[in-house]
Amino acid sequence: MKNSNIDNVFIYWLYFVSLILISIYILESFGFISGIFREDISYISSLIVSIFIFYLFRGGYYLYVLRNTIDSLDRNDLRLTNNIFVDILDEYKVSSSNNSNKKPFQEELKLRLYEIVDNGFFVADILLKLGIVGTVIGFIIMLSSLSTIDEMNLAKMNNLLLSMSSGMKVALYTTLSGLICSILLTIQNNFFENKINFFISKIMSLGNNEKKDKN
Repeated sequence: MKNSNIDNVFIYWLYFVSLILISIYILESFGFISGIFREDISYISSLIVSIFIFYLFRGGYYLYVLRNTIDSLDRNDLRLTNNIFVDILDEYKVSSSNNSNKKPFQEELKLRLYEIVDNGFFVADILLKLGIVGTVIGFIIMLSSLSTIDEMNLAKMNNLLLSMSSGMKVALYTTLSGLICSILLTIQNNFFENKINFFISKIMSLGNNEKKDKN
């Protein structure tokens, strides 16, 4: 029963992605999404969203693979499973089988698995920082437009307001894109972290059971 509940993490991810897609559809029906890409002349919002989409589905793939790996582990049959998690587990088994003290190898196993999770959190932080970079660029655009005004007249004031508006849109849209994508990717990383924690506990419990059987 416990394994079934943990396997629902992947189902939760599907609900999570479905909610994102529905939200995108609703926002685009008002022209908001396409407006961001059109008005952001720095293209940082496009970069942020592209990175987000890649790591969103990469995380879903890892969750799916990890789910199948845990199922294979329960059946004690990893022969037909070939992925990064099985490779890490095989290395752990080989290293620990020849040593009575398995604790250092258990710590190494945890570090390697958590490294995959940490990479996801790192990317989420990068997206947030890219949004801040876009904010700075937007304000630079706004300030640079002020330097072109040498005398005040109606035509130049109109161009000034247009340039300042363009810079403000870059600042706001990139900040919004970076913030939202970073938050959503962090939520996904929490799903993945929970799955990794269960995978580690499963390996340790199986290792303890094998030790009891030998005794």
